[in-house]
Amino acid sequence: MIVSHPFCVVQRLRNINATILGRRTRSTLSLPFALSFENNRNGRTLNLGETVILENEINPFLTALRKRGITVTAVHNHRLFDSPRLMYMHWENVGNPFEFAQNSISTAKEAGLF
Repeated sequence: MIVSHPFCVVQRLRNINATILGRRTRSTLSLPFALSFENNRNGRTLNLGETVILENEINPFLTALRKRGITVTAVHNHRLFDSPRLMYMHWENVGNPFEFAQNSISTAKEAGLF
């Protein structure tokens, strides 16, 4: 899914067999890997990322993002009564949106998210 104006959001679902309250979910609110890009008037783009992440994926993904100079800003849960335990990670930078997207995707692949 791609949405634009006044910013661009690119999102795909993680392939996680998850339930919330005992019900299977494929919601974009539950299983996102999303990147957004917001350009301001001076040409510097605010780049944001968010993904659902399993507990054993957190450290490899966080470490790989940091190696690429990307700031991780939060790791937390969104829901109760989920299985497996779904956590969410947020990361960001200001800079080239294409480089941010490439780094985010290559990091996700390196950490085994895709």
